[in-house]
Amino acid sequence: MFGQAGFLWLFWHELRVLWRGSILVRTHKYVLAPVIIVGLLFQAVALALGWAIIKHPLPLVEMVLVANLNLFFFGVLMLSRAMTAAIDVLYARGDVDFLLASPIEPGRVLAVRMIGVGLSVAAPWALLGGALANALAVLGQVWALAIYPMLLAEGMVAAALAFAVVVVLVGWVGPAAARRVGHMLALFMGVFIFALGQAPRYVAPEHLARFWQGLMPPAGAPGVLYIFGRGMLGQAGPLLGSVAFSLALFLLVWAVLEGRFAKGVITAAAYRPPGAAARQTGEFRAMPFTAIFMKHLRLLSRFPGVASQTVYRSLTLVPVVMILGGRLRMGGGVAVVVPLLVFLAGQLGLFFISVMVGSDDSPELAASAPVGRTLLRQSALLAAGYASVLLMLGPVALVVWRAPGLLADLLACIGLVLVCNLGVGFRLPIPLIRAEFGKAQKGTLLGLVLGLGVSSFWAVVAWVAVEPHPFAWLLPA
Repeated sequence: MFGQAGFLWLFWHELRVLWRGSILVRTHKYVLAPVIIVGLLFQAVALALGWAIIKHPLPLVEMVLVANLNLFFFGVLMLSRAMTAAIDVLYARGDVDFLLASPIEPGRVLAVRMIGVGLSVAAPWALLGGALANALAVLGQVWALAIYPMLLAEGMVAAALAFAVVVVLVGWVGPAAARRVGHMLALFMGVFIFALGQAPRYVAPEHLARFWQGLMPPAGAPGVLYIFGRGMLGQAGPLLGSVAFSLALFLLVWAVLEGRFAKGVITAAAYRPPGAAARQTGEFRAMPFTAIFMKHLRLLSRFPGVASQTVYRSLTLVPVVMILGGRLRMGGGVAVVVPLLVFLAGQLGLFFISVMVGSDDSPELAASAPVGRTLLRQSALLAAGYASVLLMLGPVALVVWRAPGLLADLLACIGLVLVCNLGVGFRLPIPLIRAEFGKAQKGTLLGLVLGLGVSSFWAVVAWVAVEPHPFAWLLPA
């Protein structure tokens, strides 16, 4: 059990591999102190939130509804992340065939990888929910500690479902397309949660009240539909039942997949016979700058999940369109859209340049070409800036139509935030999912933090530029 090639030995090495691929390890020189500070800040906020929850207790049926909704949202997000993680551990590492040829039992390898994925997808949410659980427990509500086993159990269910779905999807469409499905699932859930938060602005209060009333459990919340929510609230029977169900489902999926994994069917599903060679319709660019510029745009278009991640980052456009369309009114009026668009432009520029830098697997090949290093750098920066500006044309056109007087300040701040964030992303690209299978991950959390700070700074500058009294909202009425 503890010896070489035993279950615990394999599990320990699986955790080490997962840990080495995490953002924190790749950026440990810079991120330790910020992580501790952010963790303490979250715990302080959780204490304040826990105190408010105790002072304003909700009825049991409402608590069960809230718990069920949280479990649903967490479950979908975990499933999406688990799908990409399952594809990585089965197809991206490139070591499964080697392990199948070793004397290690195949079922043992599959088990540790499924458990590792389950723990990795549950850990962020367990830490986040655990901050609130810790706060409530300190305040005397010990039942809140049930959040830990419930989220870990849900992570195991998400891992089991992900492995089952991935094996089927990969057999049909291949691992790359299956991973895109995971990205789209996360995008859909993010948009759904955002739309649900904006529902009161579009749905009449009486209709919205009837909707929530229809989801409300009956008195005592009996039945299978509410067992998980009651388990989240620390009720012993439902908690044990939920954990037992999760374990049973996990073992069932493992037993079904074990035989296919041992025979190599799962890994063989990733193979696709070479088809007819696609006709190359591209043209060789006569100018070196044009050729390199188009290469960077092609790297961006080939990045997996580029569309979903771009849409996810562009959710800021929803309140912008609502404000410009007159459906949403905020302090500052239409001028509020200027800092929102400046922040969006900075984040898009940071994302695009990070993709181009992180996806370039042969920079030394370009460096050996008879062109200057300045040309290589400028082409990447201009390509990322071009993609960012192209996406910002629509929102800027809406500003021209609704409030043309804001255009000069908007364009100036967009240009400045793009210049700053493109420079940050070129030197310190943000962590991104690997461009292709088997390639090393690139990026640093420091770039993400700096880019966020730069975008926020220029958004504040834009707000000061367009609003005569930018900080009036801080003063008492």
